[in-house]
Amino acid sequence: MSLRTYLTRIRRLDAMIRRKSTGPPEELANKLDISERWLYKFLRELKEEFDCPITYDHYRESYIYEEKGKIIVGFENISEDQQRKVGGGFLRKIGRCIYLFSKGYKL
Repeated sequence: MSLRTYLTRIRRLDAMIRRKSTGPPEELANKLDISERWLYKFLRELKEEFDCPITYDHYRESYIYEEKGKIIVGFENISEDQQRKVGGGFLRKIGRCIYLFSKGYKL
């Protein structure tokens, strides 16, 4: 799978989770055009590697975030001052940086 496809799936999944409209796992896998097995692997990576607070809500039949936030994937120029503020998390683990952004961290 190409990086572009992977990142596109992350963005689509994030949007559906924020709308609380993923549907059950089988339906979500179909929406993302992946197998259900790959979906579970994908969700586990987001939870463990990126600390995304994702859980399944049986009442809504949807994956949801336990906290307000979103995944941001992309590149943005920042000043040296701003770089010093996030540099520690960025160098330690890229996932933490994304998690900081998802928790409402502003540059």
